[in-house]
Amino acid sequence: MSATELRSVNSVEPSGRDPERLEDSALPTAVGQSLSRAAAFRAAVTRFVAAVWWWAAWPALRAGVSSVGWAHLVERAAPVLCRGRAQVAALVWLAIGTALVCWPSPAAFATGGVLVATGAVLGIRSGLGAALAAAGVVVGLGLWCLPTIAVIVGSVAVVVGALVVALPVARAVYPHSVRGRVRTAFGTDGWAGWWDLHRHLSAHAVRAAAVATRPSVAAEVTRPGTSPRPAPGRVERVPVSRCGTWLGRSVVGPVLGLDCYAAHRDVVGQVAPPQTGKTALLGHHILDHCGPVLATSTKIDLFENCAGGRAEHGPVHLFNPEGLGDVGSTVWWSPVAGCADPQVAAARAGLMVGAIETGDDGGDRWDQWSVSVLAALLMAADLSGRDMATVARWVFSPSADPRTGGAGEALALLSGAPAGRVPAGTVDALRQILATDARKTRDSIFMTLSEAVKFMTDPQIAAVASPSPGANEFDAVEFVCGRGALFLVGSDREHASIAPLLAALTGHVFETAKRVAATRRKGRLDPPLGLFLDEAALITPVPLDRWVADAGGRGIHIEWAVQSPSQLAQRWGARGADTIWNATNAKLVYGGLTLDDDLEKVSTLCGHRYEPTPSADGNERYERVRVCPPDRLRQLPQWHAVLIHRATPATIVRITPVWSRKDLLPPPTVPAALERAASTVESGTEPASGQQAA
Repeated sequence: MSATELRSVNSVEPSGRDPERLEDSALPTAVGQSLSRAAAFRAAVTRFVAAVWWWAAWPALRAGVSSVGWAHLVERAAPVLCRGRAQVAALVWLAIGTALVCWPSPAAFATGGVLVATGAVLGIRSGLGAALAAAGVVVGLGLWCLPTIAVIVGSVAVVVGALVVALPVARAVYPHSVRGRVRTAFGTDGWAGWWDLHRHLSAHAVRAAAVATRPSVAAEVTRPGTSPRPAPGRVERVPVSRCGTWLGRSVVGPVLGLDCYAAHRDVVGQVAPPQTGKTALLGHHILDHCGPVLATSTKIDLFENCAGGRAEHGPVHLFNPEGLGDVGSTVWWSPVAGCADPQVAAARAGLMVGAIETGDDGGDRWDQWSVSVLAALLMAADLSGRDMATVARWVFSPSADPRTGGAGEALALLSGAPAGRVPAGTVDALRQILATDARKTRDSIFMTLSEAVKFMTDPQIAAVASPSPGANEFDAVEFVCGRGALFLVGSDREHASIAPLLAALTGHVFETAKRVAATRRKGRLDPPLGLFLDEAALITPVPLDRWVADAGGRGIHIEWAVQSPSQLAQRWGARGADTIWNATNAKLVYGGLTLDDDLEKVSTLCGHRYEPTPSADGNERYERVRVCPPDRLRQLPQWHAVLIHRATPATIVRITPVWSRKDLLPPPTVPAALERAASTVESGTEPASGQQAA
């Protein structure tokens, strides 16, 4: 057979196949498609039912149980149930119920007999004795034959009777309890309702926010091989500590309190006078945060309460330059590190100069020049391998002659640097200040700089601001990418303040976090970095008015704490304070404030409500009153705070101090401050003395 004939035969074969075989081969494919469609339909139905349960039915059930209407119902029913007849009836019910529970058969028989006798008496007098007697006998025999029913009926009678009997006592005691005082003083209307809290401040709300902003959480709540939409059941089972920050439990509004949370994308602010609870709440946030933590404080108590728990997540570092609490530092960090980069030098100089308080004598106008000069000195030190002690020596000796070892030496180092390493403007700014004939101008600038570096006059502080034996250098990139904790501790001193050093280190971590976040998915850190700034206006006066604008969008959770709103204005100015206040999504204001302006500001944010007031003609009228008047805001009990969150109505929350937790662990062992200082001096590398010898 020729090739042409073979090709013709092959081309005819397919058309000659058996149709029954084609149908048989297509059958498995059709069955598989049907099964796939059925599985997809079943998954869709399951997802729909789960969504209805978790996001509609279950919240509606909780809302009904927690409705403030129950409180109004009890208020209306209490006067009636506390009367003598109601109490006697309740005691009778209690006695009958107790008898039915303890002795079901005899009590049931006796109850039936009582019903028979009572029915007979009433029936004879009304002509219905036979019918009532029969009904009593039937009920009595029923109770006697079915003691289980007697137990159930008795249990209900005991519960009802006990509640009614206890109502007068509870009504007298409740107003004197902490919760009762709060609800009595502040009422139930006008505050955030259950649905308001559920949609914006509940665990459900912060879980939904975490799924939308954090890829790692979104991947956990999506079933593999199904729709990319999150499974409702999986979302509600994500640990809430991974998604938000606990703010307390509501005590006004809903009858049953609801735990309130702020999402990690939110900025949280606490306003509280000393010893009112802001640090007690801050400890919870540090322990529960899922990512790296930087915490600042004026005392060592945050480290003692939280370091042990944070050690379960990652390495714990302590930066305690002053040795408060006789505890040394575990890391050292020099403000000079990285300043060979002009942008880093300028940013660090701005943080250090901005951390000092300037008076009202016009000193602010020298800040820009001071930042330029300090940036040049930091850059010169880093390029030449010098440390912070050298920068301090240059500041304290503003001489243009390089042979004196003053600022002129830094100018010579910058002028001799390789081409392209130092911007021309940096050298020109330093040269202009050193060569100026306006002595007052130069002295004012260097006086400002001396305040920014005066912490270097303390040998103990200088030891941790320069390369130090026995301690590790702090690595900001490694810290941001891990889950460790860094505790910054410093006191508020009028002279030689530690604030410039702590502000520079905090700013270094923040800028590093921004650079790392830019390389991550969605431009966010996952897990987020937590910056918990206790007494922010005193020891870490970083530029919060700029940070709070976009920190949440970069995966940086900021929480600040101050003693009053006016303290914000004192440190950041009126406009800066307004910016911080407006950009803070969740504000916690504790009792004890006494300034009228501060109280009025918070009271206005809480809004108004209408209360019924009696009138002379007997008609009920409504009066518009403050939900939280200033005088009552000042009288908030201990461990209570007004919570104002975004556009949600205000509420009052109760917190528990961190030291009452049962999962606290002892902090890791840290060398004593005196031992660290002695070892540094014995090694012969104490920074300040070494530079003076040079």
